[in-house]
Amino acid sequence: MKPITNFKSMKLSKIKLKLLFLLVLITTFTNAQELTLKQAYDVMLSKNGEAKASNFEVKAMEEEHKATKGLRLPTVSLSGTYLHLDEDIAVDLNNQRNMIGGLLSIPDPAAVLGDWNLTLQEKNLGFATADVAMPIFAGGKINAANKASEIKLDLSEIHHKIKEDELTINLINYFFKLKLAKEAVKLRQEVYDVILLHNNQANKFFENGLIAEVETLNAKVALSNANRELLAAKKDVDLATTAVQNLIGITTIEGFSSKFNEPTIVKPLKEFQDDMLNENQQLKTIEKNHELAEVGVKFENSDYFPKVGVMGKYVLWKDNLPLVDTKWFVGVGVEWELFNGFQREHKINASKYKIQQVEEFDKQARLNLTTYTEKLYNTMQKELEQYESLNADEIFAEKLKFMRTRAFEEGTGTSLEVVDATLKLSEIQLHKIKALFEYNVAYGELMVLTGKTATFLNQN
Repeated sequence: MKPITNFKSMKLSKIKLKLLFLLVLITTFTNAQELTLKQAYDVMLSKNGEAKASNFEVKAMEEEHKATKGLRLPTVSLSGTYLHLDEDIAVDLNNQRNMIGGLLSIPDPAAVLGDWNLTLQEKNLGFATADVAMPIFAGGKINAANKASEIKLDLSEIHHKIKEDELTINLINYFFKLKLAKEAVKLRQEVYDVILLHNNQANKFFENGLIAEVETLNAKVALSNANRELLAAKKDVDLATTAVQNLIGITTIEGFSSKFNEPTIVKPLKEFQDDMLNENQQLKTIEKNHELAEVGVKFENSDYFPKVGVMGKYVLWKDNLPLVDTKWFVGVGVEWELFNGFQREHKINASKYKIQQVEEFDKQARLNLTTYTEKLYNTMQKELEQYESLNADEIFAEKLKFMRTRAFEEGTGTSLEVVDATLKLSEIQLHKIKALFEYNVAYGELMVLTGKTATFLNQN
């Protein structure tokens, strides 16, 4: 009997383990559906079409850069030709033979001297060769081309980061708009519940003859308005949810938290402006374009110098080529363009103007970004002040709502006063979450543009 008991115990343990495993899977799945800003960001980078396309652009530029490096290496090629002529290539020297025979008093030159109709090349011929060529000196053109390719690769990576930043700013906007919409639904639901309770209470008071019918009508109108506002808020949630889903590339969002972090001014404006000038990707793009323009001058200057290269050829196979006896050869080639209609001079001047153009872009961009940083910072300050002011107003509005409700219950107040107090409180609370929304969107964009994306994501 004891072995049977052990067997049953083991069986029950296995069942418990299976149930525990199933519970873990369910919990894991549920947790996997929860969406934080950081999780949304990671999903977006992996699934968003624009982000993926931008990444492929970087990969394409990497391959082009590798191809440019090959300019320093030799090129090896195989070539072959087979020809069929309509007839052999021959030279008839029999007349000359006969003349010589006459001078030598030879009675029959053909019999003595033979046939002087010579075949130089048979009508069927072919050959195959292996060719090698390698540049030795190109006046700096190859170095410039490689440097330009490297800079273009850097630019593609910066453009990819800019695209990611653009998408991240959109994500922050959509993400917090969804938070706003969900918080608005909570507020609208609370208002609806309060007014519904008030409406029911007003109906009872009217039935007992404690209030006039007009009070019940006010409560009914307020309830209808509250329901309409609630339905509209739920539609806003649907739209905001769709926007987030489309951006990050998922079909459902579960377990989404609508809570906002309390706003604070994290550091002075000057520090944000310094970060903007040091870390902004647009400025890095301008910097790389400046380097590219400088390399362009070197590239055009290379045309003033000769081009030197080595070459070699090896005959792999030949057929009916009596005049070609050599198997291989090597040599050195030199090309030096002395005059090309002043094209070089004009191209160099054009490259120098591009440098000046980029420098002006840089000056203006720094000014614009400094101003834009101040704008975002001021928005943060304004919304912070608004939020703090609304906190004080909310305390007063809650007290007013309490007093109006008690006065109505005691018969010294009206239904309209209760509704007005309730709506006033909800309006203040709605303005509070709108201030939180505006603050976080401005703060998020500022952090992204100053290269602090990871910090902001981890804060939310």
